Amino acid sequence: MYKVAVIGAGQLGSRHLQGLKGAESPLSITVMDNSKESMQASNERYETITAVREKTIEYVTSIQELPKELDLVIIATGSRPRAAIVKSLLEYASVRYLVLEKVLFPVLNEYEEIESVLRAKQVRCWVNCPRRMFGMYKQIKETIDISKPIYMTNADEDWGLCCNAIHMIDLFLYLTEETSYTVETRLLNEKIEDSKRGGYIEMTGTLRITSPKGNELTLISEKDFKGEKHFMVENGDNMYIIFEGEGSWYYQNQKSDYAIPYQSQLTGILSDEILKTGGCSLTPYLLSSLYHKPFIEALLAKYNEIKGTPDNKLLPIT
Repeated sequence: MYKVAVIGAGQLGSRHLQGLKGAESPLSITVMDNSKESMQASNERYETITAVREKTIEYVTSIQELPKELDLVIIATGSRPRAAIVKSLLEYASVRYLVLEKVLFPVLNEYEEIESVLRAKQVRCWVNCPRRMFGMYKQIKETIDISKPIYMTNADEDWGLCCNAIHMIDLFLYLTEETSYTVETRLLNEKIEDSKRGGYIEMTGTLRITSPKGNELTLISEKDFKGEKHFMVENGDNMYIIFEGEGSWYYQNQKSDYAIPYQSQLTGILSDEILKTGGCSLTPYLLSSLYHKPFIEALLAKYNEIKGTPDNKLLPIT
């Protein structure tokens, strides 16, 4: 049996756990969290899934209780403790494969620190921006002409700009086949909002991202959005209009249905792919780190400007 661990048994961690139970591979699963309530809720969700192959599960409260050798670890905690958890885990255990949730880290120097640790320990690592796994976006990518400008826009009401923008950035760079960009934050609102996740913040307004080839991504999130809600990609004469919540998308006025998979449906596929092939469709850590850093740097500067804390190095988003 493969030895797998999930660190963080909260909302997202419990969905990863459900996905693992549905994996085709035989798994010995260990879940680590210091909250008994979270572990109980996760176990209740886990028990709703019928195992495809043999699965065992154990719950622990510290890294030192995990197996010393692990094939795959999914770290689904908030961003603040994540770098410390990665370092402690890799000091304690031998890990073949690692999947990290996003936003990766709230402090810029942690990106290089973790890169060094992963290289030293020879761990293959990916970041969970799963739209690359969706058949809908694979189809869109096949018809994109990257020799022509690509304009991508997501405009909606209070959709969690800080928390979710990296998903859109990852998708944008996947479609454009670029790896760098600049960020314009002047149209963000001058008010810091509390996130629904305790200890973290959110921002609203407009974020504009431009790539070296002139491709553009516009992200609009407002508390009281007055315009037309839309998620679209324009590429030359082609236009793609996407309704993720409704499970459909339009290309050249032709509708296609595509039910967006839940994380509980994706993690089993992901774990099987990693364990059987040593690879997967998610963004590798080094590439995702490149994607994260301009975003974190720009929002940190805006956050410090609003708060009047020019020496602060931590952007409390997750």
